[in-house]
Amino acid sequence: MRKVNFLLLFVILILSNAAAQEGKMENETWFKKHFDQRISLGFYDSFGDEKANILQAGYDAVLNLFNITPSWYLMDFSLGLDVFFVRDQINKESKDNFGHIRHTENRLIPGFELNWGFRLYLIPVPKIKTSIFFEGQLITLVVYAKPYPDTGTRVNVGTHIGFGFKFAINETLNAYTTIRIFSHTSNGQAEETNPALDMVGLIVGLQF
Repeated sequence: MRKVNFLLLFVILILSNAAAQEGKMENETWFKKHFDQRISLGFYDSFGDEKANILQAGYDAVLNLFNITPSWYLMDFSLGLDVFFVRDQINKESKDNFGHIRHTENRLIPGFELNWGFRLYLIPVPKIKTSIFFEGQLITLVVYAKPYPDTGTRVNVGTHIGFGFKFAINETLNAYTTIRIFSHTSNGQAEETNPALDMVGLIVGLQF
């Protein structure tokens, strides 16, 4: 009788453990189906007085939401980190220790950006496995290695919007291209201490 009870208890434990593992696998499967990663490379050019360029590399963790079809999600939400270099092309004059006028034509200013954003996939083209999307990063944290522009601050906020398209390379890998119509950073202070940097950029990347 004890052996029967022990065997019954053993079977119940196995079944309950299997049910728990199945639930866990279902959660992992949902996460795997909806979670992606993105890497990107971008180039920006200013259209203000700064005459600056930015070379940027980025990583984003992406959660796909509201799948209309198995291969088409209505939107995604992302959290990411970008690192970049600003190349400032303004000619600046300064005096050295001997009183001579020196001209500085180019500077490289490193920085990074923490961002969150979304994409709305508006127009799918199933025959060529392509989706056209609108994207927005409404509030980002931008940190320069030194105050930039010169009368600004190191810590700024940014705003980016753009349009692009994503196309499938295979079942697990997608490529995308984005034109960011407006890329803006400033510190939110009064105008004399809040010089803005406005840029337009081209971004290419992979999503997997």
